[in-house]
Amino acid sequence: MVDQNSFPLLTDSLPSSVPGILWPPIPRADHAAILALLFQMESSQWLPEAALRARQSIQLSELLAHARRHCGYYQDRLPVDVTAWDATPLLTRHDLQLHFDALLADTYPQAHGKTFDITTGGSTGEPVTVRRTPLTQLFWEASTLRDHLWHRRDFSATQAIIRQFSRTMDPTKPGRWGSGLFRSGPAWHLPISTDVDTQWRWLQSVNPDILLTYPPNLSALMARMGQNGMTLPRLREVRMISGTVTPVLRELCQATLGVPLTDLYSAQEVGVIALQCPDSGLLHLQSEHLLVEVLDVQGHPCRQGEIGQVVVTDLHNFAMPLIRYALRDWAEVGPVCSCGRGLPTLRAVKGRTRNMAFSPDGKLFWPVLESWRFVDAIPNLRQYQFVQTACDAITGTLVCQPAPDEYQLNALQAALEQALGHAYRWTWQIQETELPLTASGKFEEFLSQVGEAAPCI
Repeated sequence: MVDQNSFPLLTDSLPSSVPGILWPPIPRADHAAILALLFQMESSQWLPEAALRARQSIQLSELLAHARRHCGYYQDRLPVDVTAWDATPLLTRHDLQLHFDALLADTYPQAHGKTFDITTGGSTGEPVTVRRTPLTQLFWEASTLRDHLWHRRDFSATQAIIRQFSRTMDPTKPGRWGSGLFRSGPAWHLPISTDVDTQWRWLQSVNPDILLTYPPNLSALMARMGQNGMTLPRLREVRMISGTVTPVLRELCQATLGVPLTDLYSAQEVGVIALQCPDSGLLHLQSEHLLVEVLDVQGHPCRQGEIGQVVVTDLHNFAMPLIRYALRDWAEVGPVCSCGRGLPTLRAVKGRTRNMAFSPDGKLFWPVLESWRFVDAIPNLRQYQFVQTACDAITGTLVCQPAPDEYQLNALQAALEQALGHAYRWTWQIQETELPLTASGKFEEFLSQVGEAAPCI
């Protein structure tokens, strides 16, 4: 259960909107709405999962009725009631691109606020635009605040943020990380395109309490730290966004930086999807605003321990309903959490559909790559990426100096085939320069160029 001592930390940081009233503060109306929602979420998180699903069904029925009446795209695609939910076709990124206008509601409740558009797709090369409302943003803000409270963050802390930004940020002038809702410490911003050595010098000058960045960038920073013996003496926590967090990365963060790593799973199209449990480390789905399904390749719900694709329904976007939207992320279903919360869990978010592998006979599976085996084979291996070019062929790009000899390459191939469970035709590319990140600051160690529907003969 969340320590109630978290709430004085929040109320002491709230600005008051009424002149002369400093304590207790009276927040402005939009901030009060977020706090009111958070107050309800403090109770709803402890409901049994069945009770949460019953409440989701009430909201889902309202959303489906609205979409049938007001969105041309959904008029002949939605079931009459939620009992036929499994027959509802998935909504894909391609559908969003082709049918944007038909997905827009011809009307929606005015109280939801004025619409705005967001465009995403930097890591996929397939940009999509989604229309959202201030109401959907309210749930995003409430989930973000829930994350701060769960992890008892000090609102006066200094935060350093290294990521992709939608606008130009001055790394020498801090802003605030409280989004105006609460008084916060400074937030320093640096573009992810900055080289790692410059990042380290900037971090040492900022000396943050909290670092927020992408998993591959954290790995690069820790590698530099190991080489140069640099430290961040005030650092208390590393926050991860937009990438796959592995147990190895968590262990390295604790061993190298001496602080815990906190994960958050979100998507620009729908907001915060899951937050890391402060007790177990599992990822709790944010059931108050999203219906999240994890489906196998046949479209059936995955059971605990199984990996499937993540499908989300935004329960509160009435301007452009996203119903059974396939994010093309893959995740492992988690158990009932020992913390007592009824919010369902994911054990881990694995990656994108393009990160799945094919066996030589055409079966789709998740590639489990054990990086420590690769370093055993090639001790000077700094970075690697594997691209599946056919069902029976993989190209490996290795960053190392000097180049590996034939014995080392054979050892690496054996380790890979043991990890993947299949034999492949291998092509090797050796280079000294680091592999680039995607436009959104991500790095993918395994990519497939084999389409899902492509035959493997």
